Amino acid sequence: MALYADLHRHLGGAIHPRIVYKFLQKQDHPVLNYFPDYEGFYSWFTRPCRTLEEFVKIHTLVEELQSLEHLPYFIVRLCRGAYTFENLQYLELRYNPYLRTARKLPVSQRIEEMEKIVEVITANLRPADYPITVKQIICLDRRLPRNINEAILRVAMESLGPVVGIDIAGPEINPDSFPVWLKLFAKARAAGLKTTAHLGETGITNVHPEFFPVLDRIGHGIHIPLLRPEWLKELAKRQITLEVCPTSYRQTGVLTDISELRPVFARCREAGVAIAVCTDNPGRNPAPCTLPGEYERLIDHDVIDFRELKEIQNESFRSAFGFAGATRF
Repeated sequence: MALYADLHRHLGGAIHPRIVYKFLQKQDHPVLNYFPDYEGFYSWFTRPCRTLEEFVKIHTLVEELQSLEHLPYFIVRLCRGAYTFENLQYLELRYNPYLRTARKLPVSQRIEEMEKIVEVITANLRPADYPITVKQIICLDRRLPRNINEAILRVAMESLGPVVGIDIAGPEINPDSFPVWLKLFAKARAAGLKTTAHLGETGITNVHPEFFPVLDRIGHGIHIPLLRPEWLKELAKRQITLEVCPTSYRQTGVLTDISELRPVFARCREAGVAIAVCTDNPGRNPAPCTLPGEYERLIDHDVIDFRELKEIQNESFRSAFGFAGATRF
């Protein structure tokens, strides 16, 4: 049995829609007024969006559900599904702890509650029946003010071990604010955290070469080989891996077909830039969206072939922030 590693999966988009719907039923949630049956909810939850911003908005509903009280429900089921149905040996789960705090609380109390969010997630990521290794990546967010992002970083640094890295997430806005992120990333690295960032997913405007010295990986980054392939030499030199999530680009309106990833893989291969194939938001994508399924779709669309498959699978383990095993295919 092949075992896999997934390095880019969001907690808000990781849960199967049926699990989310059953939770809504248990809570008699008012959203059921709009979706009295599962089929209608499924169609809405997994529908393709026109833009990344539209796609991100639906995350807000799930983030509110994944409160301190209810996180165990979601975390245990996430581990169960990843191990049982995807053969995942290793998973890096990313989320923003601030966005899971109680919205009715003042900012100061929400900041205090973030530490408890991380503790609850950590406590529920090791279910005995599903021996999967899960490490956490804490997300900063472009929509949040600097003081909150700094507080999020402090929580990540204080949770080093279960937390292995930080990320910048959210819509690709405010591209000129990159000096702020550079300082936060430098601070994270000095504390022993690894770094990744959502860059180059929908375009190239938020990608600055100044990022490269403080990054270990790039979330998506597909527009670097598409629009600025001359930067690939620097990525290869610094051994920065791209986290490519094929199905997501159709769901967010970035690409119309997976075959459009052919030049991404070809140019990275030629330049010596590693790619780790990931799922991103498998619960938000039409079923079945699993990591093995993403590999299969890449082969079906002639983006990769079987000769490259094992190498790319191994790349996920090699680029992992917290994997100490020696599994290879």
